[in-house]
Amino acid sequence: MKMLPLSLIVAALLSACTGGDGLTWTDTPVGAHRFYADNFQDHPFDTGPITVLSEEHGDLRSYTLRSCGADQVCGAGKGRVVRTSDYWVVTGAYAERIFYVSAGGDGWVKHGGALTPIAWN
Repeated sequence: MKMLPLSLIVAALLSACTGGDGLTWTDTPVGAHRFYADNFQDHPFDTGPITVLSEEHGDLRSYTLRSCGADQVCGAGKGRVVRTSDYWVVTGAYAERIFYVSAGGDGWVKHGGALTPIAWN
C-alpha cells in the first residue's frame, strides 16, 4: 500500500475543521482526482489483459485489450496505447474505435464520431 503524503493528510484534517458541509468530491481540484486515480485505483494492463464492455446500437459489446509491447496493445489487430494525464488512449486495436480507458474501471469508446461510456475489468 502506498503511503499518503503528510501534506494531503493535513489538508484533509484542516478541511474537516472548516465547519459546514465541507468539500464534496465534485468540488475538489482535478489534481486531487488524478492523485487519487494514480495512487488508489486499478490501472489498465497492470495485471494483464482487460475486457471492455460497451453498448453499441442497443447491444452489449465486449472487447479484449492486452499489452503486447511497450506502447502496443493487441485486440483484433495490433494498436498503440498512449498515456495522457487522465486516460490510456488505445488506437488501432479494433477497427474505427478509439478507447479512452481511465483508472478505476471506466472510460469511453469513440466510434463513428460518438462517445459511449465503457466499463473495464
